[in-house]
Amino acid sequence: MLLETELAKFWEWAGMTPETYPENRGLGEWETEYTDWEALYKAAKEVVVQLNTEFNHDLAQQLVYALAIDNESGQVLAIVEEKLESKLRFVKKAVNSNQPQAKWQIAELLGNVDVENREQILLNLINRNDDKYIKRRALLSLSKVNHPKAVEVAQKFLKDTDPFLKLVSKEITKKKV
Repeated sequence: MLLETELAKFWEWAGMTPETYPENRGLGEWETEYTDWEALYKAAKEVVVQLNTEFNHDLAQQLVYALAIDNESGQVLAIVEEKLESKLRFVKKAVNSNQPQAKWQIAELLGNVDVENREQILLNLINRNDDKYIKRRALLSLSKVNHPKAVEVAQKFLKDTDPFLKLVSKEITKKKV
């Protein structure tokens, strides 16, 4: 079973492409209505097995797309977290992708697993993204990884126009470790 084939089925069902998805997905949650998730998850597991044997950029990109479209249930994220042995190259692939829904999940992953340079990757997600949700998720994970650094970074968002980023920043700066 090929992940590429399963992704093609999803894109056809959604009436989108990987390129149009980030801009046209709307508020989301509609992805959960897709009826063939189990086949996609099985194919994602197979890709992880292949990536554990030898890293392949095309397969990693397919896994990034699977991660992005599975942003509600988090099954692909769980597969990556539990089964991908060497996460750094995949993390970099996702962080440098055009898929915001994958980026915030990578921020979540970095708060839960030790990956080389994870603090710097989180800082880059905070500082190099306009997407406030990615910033929030990366800031929350940074708080788990290095709370004093998260407090320092959160200071600049205490007066942000985004009420949720402001709230997260206030919570991080108030929290005692």
